Amino acid sequence: MKKILLYLFFAPLFASAQNFNPSNEASIGSLQSLFLCDSNTNSYATTVGSNVTWDYSQLAGIFGVVKDVQIKDATLDPEYASFAGAQKTMEIGATLRTFYSSDASSRISQGFVFNEVSLGNVVASWPVNNELLMTYPFALGSNTTDVFDGTITSTTTGTIPTNGVSVTSTDGIGTLLLPGGNSYSNVMRFHLKDSATAIVFNTPVHFVRNQFEYYDFTMSNLPIFLYSNIKLQSALLNNSSTLVLSKDQATTFVGLEENGMDSFTINPNPVQNTIEINGNIDPKGVTICNLNGANQRYTLVNSTMDVTQLPAGVYLIKSGALVKKFIKL
Repeated sequence: MKKILLYLFFAPLFASAQNFNPSNEASIGSLQSLFLCDSNTNSYATTVGSNVTWDYSQLAGIFGVVKDVQIKDATLDPEYASFAGAQKTMEIGATLRTFYSSDASSRISQGFVFNEVSLGNVVASWPVNNELLMTYPFALGSNTTDVFDGTITSTTTGTIPTNGVSVTSTDGIGTLLLPGGNSYSNVMRFHLKDSATAIVFNTPVHFVRNQFEYYDFTMSNLPIFLYSNIKLQSALLNNSSTLVLSKDQATTFVGLEENGMDSFTINPNPVQNTIEINGNIDPKGVTICNLNGANQRYTLVNSTMDVTQLPAGVYLIKSGALVKKFIKL
């Protein structure tokens, strides 16, 4: 009986003492398939500390859509040349790849690759002045603040210098409630927020990533729930993309339109000659207008539009109630 009582007494201490360390870092080949959920859900950014509850039990899903979170060998990645020294990539839903390496004392990132609505494929690289993600052990209350610099490359902007700052923390330990009545106790949440700034066409552009990863190491060394938001902010462009993934499938569902996915993309942006428009749109219902509302006569052919003769400036592309802004150089 004494031994049992001692165990019960110390159990909360063991729980609160869990942390991120080299022994529970996911290895190359690790994979977790997660269900895509409503991007409009609560991020619970302010729900922090010990013994907290993150209630996603009523979370709506996107029926039948699964995204993989997986760890790959960074040296085999086609973009590896931009991320010297990286050992692994954490790929989220085939849309975001974070390059990183680690040793017994810390985990650092050499940058990431993501697909942005306006700029297309963006390579954010800081292989020399790396970004510090965590120092081991990284327990509840642990945090880092770091500065980094490097370059951002896209087909629209070319390669331009950038610098940024990141803040990471283990900001909570508690209970994660997921759909289907599933409850996971002693879950740790890792929070990453970083912002990189570059000058694009004489205008500051901020790339802001805000990501919450929920871990239950009794089940997986990869997140069992993930909320990731990436914003591009500037005087000319203001785009935001949110990805929410859950280990357990939702029991209620929203359509693509409700999830903010029934839209269209334009690429490249800014544009000089030909702009490509993709999405659920009616080619005959697409119009271009300037900021004064005057329509411009242009025809969409096979998802592309030749705007070579369009005067330089800022324009809007409209398709029904959907509107996108683009810059003509």
